[in-house]
Amino acid sequence: MGGHCISELERAEWIRRSTIQDAACLTFVRGDDVGEVAEDFGAVAGFGRLLDIDDFCEEAFAHQEKYPMIALRQVGGWVLVVEDSGRQGQRPEVLRQAARQVAVSVFWDASALTRFSYAVLGDVRTSFEAVLPEYREGSRPDELEVVRAGLPWSQADPVALMLALAGRLTGLSPTPDWLVGDFQTFPVAPWPDDLVGDPNPLDEIAGYPPELVAALRLAAEPDRRRAVAAAARHVVATVGCVDHPVVRRTLSSLIRAGSIDHGALGAVVREWSWQSTRSRPCSKIRNQLRAVEALRQATHEDALTALAGMLVGARHVRGVEAGELARIVAAELADP
Repeated sequence: MGGHCISELERAEWIRRSTIQDAACLTFVRGDDVGEVAEDFGAVAGFGRLLDIDDFCEEAFAHQEKYPMIALRQVGGWVLVVEDSGRQGQRPEVLRQAARQVAVSVFWDASALTRFSYAVLGDVRTSFEAVLPEYREGSRPDELEVVRAGLPWSQADPVALMLALAGRLTGLSPTPDWLVGDFQTFPVAPWPDDLVGDPNPLDEIAGYPPELVAALRLAAEPDRRRAVAAAARHVVATVGCVDHPVVRRTLSSLIRAGSIDHGALGAVVREWSWQSTRSRPCSKIRNQLRAVEALRQATHEDALTALAGMLVGARHVRGVEAGELARIVAAELADP
């Protein structure tokens, strides 16, 4: 191990003696607009507070079952986002929002899981486990290999290694001063997870007639699209939110096979999710949240995955009967 690497790692070792030593996510976002970065992370602006790192960690721990929290401050030409036992900064859904220029994320938890991520202009270029850097994901997984070279990835503390690599990318030397003083802190209404593909989406369906599953498997793509639009409309109409502007536009796009505004629909999910944390568990808004989450599943680009995801999600919506939903889908599939 060369002397240069030793000094890089030694400068990062303080993190293991800090308030966030056991589990945290540090994200460095190039720029100087703390409010903009907070918004990109999904911060609920009206609930922001100035706290030092110890008070922030206590607040984050107290509310961890309800929502995540972030703490932000300016460090050189970067906005530093701190999460105690959090993971928003390592999520692609967040990095794409935050990396208007460049974002570098260092994540570790108490189970020894780690993640280093590098995003540029809304594109997650590379992401990997610190203990297995040879297995990389992203649009340009090898982009940091020259920068990463020379660090002893199999021999040193993975958190110190990730901070050393972050330092090479940001020009910031890891220092305890990062955590000294006040932070802008916020609760977070998280961005929804990306809609992902499933090679066997019908395997996830339970509680619906076997003949419906068989019909879905054999149906043509246009018939599936028509069925998912009709079923989604029934779900949101049942909970009384069919006239919400974003819901109405989404349904119209589903029916016409038009372009879906996924950003607007995701924003509704975030807003209603936040509202539901401040309401009693069986509240109307909680049920509408479940309905709009099912609607979001219905917008998947693959019609069969969209139908399966929407049907599964609809089972959690009070007032929606599986038998009636199955009847609606079957009728659309049978319509010539």
